[in-house]
Amino acid sequence: MKFKRPLLIVAAVVATLVFSNLTSVSVTPSDVSENYPPVVCPATPAGESSAISVPSTQTGSRVLGKKTIIFKPTRTLRLMQGSSPTVLDTKNMTSPVWQIKKGVWAGATICSAPSTSQWFVGGAADVTSKGKLILINSGLSEAIIDVEIWSESGIRPPKVVTLKANSSVVQTLDSLDPGAKRIALHIVPRSGRVNAFLVDERGRGLKSLGGDMVNASPDPSKVIVIPAIPHMKRSGKTLGHALRVIAPGDVDARISVELISTKGSFVPVGFDDRAIKAGIVTEVSLNPQLIPSTFALKISSDRPIVASVYSSTYAQAKSDFVWSTSTAEMTEYSLAVSGLAPTLVFSGERVSVSLSILYTNKKEKKFTVTGEGIATFRVPENARTVNFIKVSDKTVGGALISTQSGYGYLPLVPGSELTRVLLPSANIRVLNP
Repeated sequence: MKFKRPLLIVAAVVATLVFSNLTSVSVTPSDVSENYPPVVCPATPAGESSAISVPSTQTGSRVLGKKTIIFKPTRTLRLMQGSSPTVLDTKNMTSPVWQIKKGVWAGATICSAPSTSQWFVGGAADVTSKGKLILINSGLSEAIIDVEIWSESGIRPPKVVTLKANSSVVQTLDSLDPGAKRIALHIVPRSGRVNAFLVDERGRGLKSLGGDMVNASPDPSKVIVIPAIPHMKRSGKTLGHALRVIAPGDVDARISVELISTKGSFVPVGFDDRAIKAGIVTEVSLNPQLIPSTFALKISSDRPIVASVYSSTYAQAKSDFVWSTSTAEMTEYSLAVSGLAPTLVFSGERVSVSLSILYTNKKEKKFTVTGEGIATFRVPENARTVNFIKVSDKTVGGALISTQSGYGYLPLVPGSELTRVLLPSANIRVLNP
């Protein structure tokens, strides 16, 4: 009996320690921090003006390049952009930018979080080009950025741009590949929190040929959809389009193009199993026999490609042009629309989109948009935000905007995605390895 009691005590202590070590892993919770990264809006070049639609008068904003990094309320639903980029804390809302040269041209894009890869298919670098590439580093350390360039002559030597912390730079397109009529760009940051925006403005002498903001496209893919392409007439004459494609790999691609309209879908003549040379920016005229409307393109390829469509436009007695770009599949998110009243265009095999509109008088109304192949919805003038509550599978979307200064397009994708960061937590195994 004298020996049994100490043995029982030792066994109990050992069992307690073993049980503690085993259960410490299973019961210790993993803390996760969730947040939406702030988004960056492009600067307004000289001679132009920009307005940002924000979801609330309490939306936090700050000007890039200032010493302070404190966000202050916008106190307006329509924030006038200055000559420096603006950083917004929009949380789960997306803010579009409407940029114009009054009476000359207009274009649209979205304020977005920094990206590790951006593709731009659009613009020119010839004698008509007045276009600009805007590079922004919103981080607190230096950024090194590779700008990869393709044209009708093939791939060009990349340019390396170094940006100081909390700063931006404007690079003219004609300095990237002088004389090129068709360009495509890939922006790849090596370091820093980088955003890129592309402005395609053209003129011949003192005569303006229009302009637009070219939105970034997703990475190359074998199947892409360009959801919102405006088809217009002027003086009884149909205005044309040009499909621009780049297969950035080393192997030629073969593509097939399906045109999707409210009257059905078909393959335009000459667009079935068409060859696209690798590394060459190819542009093909597209002149479908359609009534004035909006259509979409679905492009299938045996090699990854990126593409966009250039369209001549005439709306509100103003000639302009617009770049409609490919975009990712839609998700449930919210879009600020104060002062814009865009036409939303959805494309998919079976479109079904449930949305809720919040008006400036704070009333709310729900709608459901359905269709086969393509469907449209005009947002009311007094709308403040559009909440996409439910979106059908494999549906993509774009928004078209018309004003007296010109025509614009933006993809219906969120400007910022929810990020999750695992936080360190205490664990007894640190003390008892």
